[in-house]
Amino acid sequence: MHPIKAAGLALLLLAGTAMARPLAAQEVPPPAQGLLQGAEAGDVACYLRIRDDANRSRSWMAEFEMCEKAGPLLGQRVALSWKPGRVPHPTCQGKPDCRRSQQVMLVTGMEAVRRP
Repeated sequence: MHPIKAAGLALLLLAGTAMARPLAAQEVPPPAQGLLQGAEAGDVACYLRIRDDANRSRSWMAEFEMCEKAGPLLGQRVALSWKPGRVPHPTCQGKPDCRRSQQVMLVTGMEAVRRP
């Protein structure tokens, strides 16, 4: 096989393998602290936008109550508490009578902290 075709096939196989792995295996560890950039209530959870110490910004699932707590904490550095929780499975597509769920890590607590 031609080297370029072989490299393309290898990349395709690797991409397929990464997509087949469970979501939890692909996730980066949740941050203990970060800058709270935003909060938005979604269909299955509250989504907190956090910038971590490596300056990466991403959304994390949180209990719905965290969206209510987020207002006065926006723009501040926060300490986050996490625990596993169940949310509706993406295949439910917002249907309230759907019984499928998935376990995810959820932000369950958040408080302002000062950097040393």
